[in-house]
Amino acid sequence: MLSKQTFIIKNLTDLEKLTDWLLPYLQPNIFLLLQGDLGLGKTTFTQIIAQKLGIKQAVNSPTFTLCQQYKLKDDYYLNHFDFFRLSASDNISFFLDLTIDNLNVIEWPEKNPQFWQDKNYVYLTFRMAQKQVRIIEIGFS
Repeated sequence: MLSKQTFIIKNLTDLEKLTDWLLPYLQPNIFLLLQGDLGLGKTTFTQIIAQKLGIKQAVNSPTFTLCQQYKLKDDYYLNHFDFFRLSASDNISFFLDLTIDNLNVIEWPEKNPQFWQDKNYVYLTFRMAQKQVRIIEIGFS
């Protein structure tokens, strides 16, 4: 597997280029884990991925619904999770069946690691470097 990669993101074009680089690694049964403070681009990143995968409907952060499912093709979905309101003690195992053979994106994965920690994942850490410049580090399990 690849070693950790670091990307400097100055604008949406840079974020789209990063998405293009990452897309080949996003296969069924992969968990894409997006960690970082509020407002650093996790949902925007998910929106770009969804758009590049052909999803036409609006993609919003499922903060209050916990999961939003988007159909990619027959029996293949993009599951978008947002764990912001969760804690490690919350049992959300009833969602695990949804993740089988699908692509799974989780915002705030550190809030409930037992949900994904034994799965194959790509981990992105978003952080602010300076005004309007973000650094995204990517690691692979």
